Amino acid sequence: MKTNKLTGQRGITLLEVMVAMILTSCSLLMLLHMAMTALDGNDWSNKTTVATQALQSKLENLRAVGDAGLQSGADTTNGLARTWTVTDAGSHLRRVDIQVRWQDIKAGTHTNSLTAYISTDSL
Repeated sequence: MKTNKLTGQRGITLLEVMVAMILTSCSLLMLLHMAMTALDGNDWSNKTTVATQALQSKLENLRAVGDAGLQSGADTTNGLARTWTVTDAGSHLRRVDIQVRWQDIKAGTHTNSLTAYISTDSL
């Protein structure tokens, strides 16, 4: 702040206003970037959770159908592409490989996978 010696009035100069506006603008831009990063992280976290639930749901479904229903396949649920492969692992065991693919906000493709063994009753 400067004081005018002739009139005794106090005020701020145009230069001080410009510097304050530049600092405020830079701060707001940094906050916007942080907010966008947080939104991307929240989307990724949400999609990862949904994909993991889809993996678990399919595994529980395959366990429930028994030996006759243990077949490879694919489907789409909640915007997720889900595939599963069932192979014979011997000794009344079936190996189940389940894979879920999804896209994030930036159209990047991600994959979650799960491998489990299911005991069968057939001899």
